[in-house]
Amino acid sequence: DLLLNAGDTTWKTLAAFAAYFVVNYVWGTSLEYTGALSLLLYLLFNAAVAVFLVWKGFQKKQIHQGVKKIADGNLSYHLPLQNLSGADRKVAEQINRISTVLKEAIDTSVKNERMKTDLITNVSHDLKTPLTSIVCYIELLKQEEELPEHVKDYIRILGEKSERLGTMVQDVFEVSKAASGQLPVMLEELDFGKLLRQTLADMDTQIEKSGLVLRAYIPEEPVMIRADGQRLYRVFQNLLQNALQYSLKGSRIYLSLSAAEGQAQAVVKNTSAVELDAELDFTERFVRGDASRTDGGSGLGLSIARSFTEACGGRLRIKVDADLFTAEVTFPSERA
Repeated sequence: DLLLNAGDTTWKTLAAFAAYFVVNYVWGTSLEYTGALSLLLYLLFNAAVAVFLVWKGFQKKQIHQGVKKIADGNLSYHLPLQNLSGADRKVAEQINRISTVLKEAIDTSVKNERMKTDLITNVSHDLKTPLTSIVCYIELLKQEEELPEHVKDYIRILGEKSERLGTMVQDVFEVSKAASGQLPVMLEELDFGKLLRQTLADMDTQIEKSGLVLRAYIPEEPVMIRADGQRLYRVFQNLLQNALQYSLKGSRIYLSLSAAEGQAQAVVKNTSAVELDAELDFTERFVRGDASRTDGGSGLGLSIARSFTEACGGRLRIKVDADLFTAEVTFPSERA
């Protein structure tokens, strides 16, 4: 309807302009043969046309300013209709209708997301109590003597599975808190390079057991950023664990840190053992690069990394180029 009205308005405008041109031309050329009254009427006619054009220009400007406010995100704003008429009023009414529909859709989406986050948080919290009891009973069973070897194996497996379940519950709980903006962070000035070296040192045994080669390129001079050290440590722990777990056997993992133009960027690169879908958002919750994997991963590692990075004021970007998987973590920085 809006396009049809616009086309109809265009033809009406052209017809009105043509009529004005003809009348103005005929009237203007006949002024020398008419009296002063005709001249006065001619001037009043052109003055009225000028006022009308100024008024229509004011209406267009009013619509333009209103559309800009809505485009800037103020969906509660509605164009005032009292000073509009004709096609301009119809356009303003349709813009107001679009704004209302968009606001309702966004409000519904936000409400649904909040309900989903609250549900995940409550379920995760409620699972902690029975899970703690299970872990305690498993520890008591481990202390029993003279148990058959196959029973000990069952207990060991139960212990491993309960530990993994506890990690998953905690991960879901932290992701939901981050999504709702309730994740506590303690921002401080820290050396990005030092944090990366500490992470590598703590994961040295895991890296050695993986059979992969990790190449680190971290400058000796401090690269200072403002972040929560504990949260950022978890970010790179997750990124490196993801690379160690899903890299092509015998390949290399690269970790580099650079600082330029007020930005510090750490990059983790690895070659995936399976073909990756470049269309996937790997930082979404429960997303896996290989849907057929049964390795015990929760699909939350990269989601946690993104949530924690953003909570610290940074940005995590995932790039996929064929089998090359790249994670870039960027923070505002100044070299010390």
